[in-house]
Amino acid sequence: GLAPARRASLPDLTRLREGGRGATRRHRFARNALVVGQTALALVLLIGSGLLLRSYAKLSHVDPGYSTKDLFTFQFAPEQASLTNGEQWAQFHLAFMARLKAIPGVQAVGIVENVPLDEGMSLTQFRTEEQANDPNAMTRLNLTFAGPGYFNTMGIRVLAGREYTSDDVQRTFGNVVISRTAAAKLWPGQDPIGRRLRANSDSTWMTVVGVVNDVEQYNFRDQPQATVYYPLRGPTPTSWRLTSPGYVVKTARAETIAPEIVAAVHEVAPEAPVYRQYTMAFLAQRSMNQLSFTMLTLGIAASLALVLGAVGLYGVLSYIVAERTREIGVRMALGAEASRVRRMVVVQGAQVVGLGAAIGIVVALLSTRALGGLLYGVPALDLLTFAGMSAAMVVVGLLASYMPARRASNVDPIESLRGE
Repeated sequence: GLAPARRASLPDLTRLREGGRGATRRHRFARNALVVGQTALALVLLIGSGLLLRSYAKLSHVDPGYSTKDLFTFQFAPEQASLTNGEQWAQFHLAFMARLKAIPGVQAVGIVENVPLDEGMSLTQFRTEEQANDPNAMTRLNLTFAGPGYFNTMGIRVLAGREYTSDDVQRTFGNVVISRTAAAKLWPGQDPIGRRLRANSDSTWMTVVGVVNDVEQYNFRDQPQATVYYPLRGPTPTSWRLTSPGYVVKTARAETIAPEIVAAVHEVAPEAPVYRQYTMAFLAQRSMNQLSFTMLTLGIAASLALVLGAVGLYGVLSYIVAERTREIGVRMALGAEASRVRRMVVVQGAQVVGLGAAIGIVVALLSTRALGGLLYGVPALDLLTFAGMSAAMVVVGLLASYMPARRASNVDPIESLRGE
């Protein structure tokens, strides 16, 4: 605002001599350049927010391999002198699972080491029995530990074989469940059920008893994880892998069941803290927070820039119409039609918007690559988004041009020339 204020405060004998017949070419260029810049900036922000919006929509429909609805997760760490070996740990947790199932509204309960979207897994080198004599043969896979009921509770499909039973963590040792991608890496094109594998850090051969669907462990953008699910019982028949496994509870009361679960924990382990209390719906939303926050911020900026661009164009054209009122009156007095006058003003606005949109597209082509880490399923140079947002920008510009054009076409030639 300082530039026009300064210019207006300076004596301008030329304008006075010319009767106020419009601004100089330099001043008009400066005004138009400002609107071009506003239009270009608005379009860059619109394209960026459009790309993020499309990514968010695609992420919202990703199948992570498990359900995120009606699931409550938590952990607790009992510290009791009676829990000294694998069998006692197994009996304790299996009994507590039965206790949870007795809570009204609970449909299923499972246990796992790393709850998806909340905790990561460790990477471990594995070899198959067929590779036992090849010291260089190994496959790097994710490793976690699961117990009975986990896959069913989470809605993870069992593709072949079976999931764990209570026997796998109480009496039988040596069975293992693997994911579909892990099976494809270890035994491509073959049936993995009944085959054996072991971790390089472990001497125990594990027999595959089940193959389950891949899951998104870290966030919805990642590729499915090739995973080996060891039983919670291990690595020897007398040990227990975890002292505080994560529990997953299937219930329609996932949002409100926490107090009852905490009370049940304190009944069997008064000394144990209960932590990591989440619903899977919350974890799913949390995994998308960075994208949604950036999308919201960029969307607000884009909306403000769009409004500023439209107001700027409207203001410039209104000012030009006011400056050219006498000229427009002369044109109409000489027979110019109102539609032609409107078209003249709209075309002038369209030229400014078109130039701004062209610059905005070029800048967006260079800048949207910075969003690559946030985009999902949408390329940084997505033609649909570029075309749609550019069209929206042009439409807004034309609407902003129409009102001054309409006012120009309503100029009364007699009134505009009366001052002469």
